[in-house]
Amino acid sequence: MKNPRRVLSLVSALTIIILLMFPAESKAQLKKMSAEQLTQESTAILYGKCSEIRCEWNAYKDIILTHVTIVPEEYVKGNLGAEAVLTIPGGRVGDIVYEVSEMPVFIEGEEVFTFAWKHPSGKNLVTGGHQGKLKIEKDKQTGKRTVQVKDSAELEDAPETGKDDKKPIKPKKVLLDDFINEVKGFTNK
Repeated sequence: MKNPRRVLSLVSALTIIILLMFPAESKAQLKKMSAEQLTQESTAILYGKCSEIRCEWNAYKDIILTHVTIVPEEYVKGNLGAEAVLTIPGGRVGDIVYEVSEMPVFIEGEEVFTFAWKHPSGKNLVTGGHQGKLKIEKDKQTGKRTVQVKDSAELEDAPETGKDDKKPIKPKKVLLDDFINEVKGFTNK
């Protein structure tokens, strides 16, 4: 019978050799999506308050999932019930953190506008990763609610070079009511 420490050392050495052979940095790439694309690919679109965040291991204990409960103020498309539960890959259980790049981060108590789609597993996921969650804020001067969005025209014109030297697209504040009307217009297409 082979010594388990020796096998583990051999596997570790092979992993290091492979990593040294391919030194290029690996980054997850997320397709840039406009509000119209997010709308078309979503089965539900809602805005409301994040009431609960719960992290747990999946059934195989190899992935941590975060379950976000949102109490909807209104559905713009579809309906997930009186409480919408969205599942996000990643999270923290005890001292173990499982990070998944490009995933949205929710905070209990915050107001959000969210695009969601139903995965074949039956779970509701956020459409477009972090792009599918917009934080709702109150404008300090007017008291009206706003969301920060990236202009879809800017998204389409953005270079797809994969280099980090491109200028980031600056989000702009849009009145929540105006954004809702824009998204509702996309659902009628």
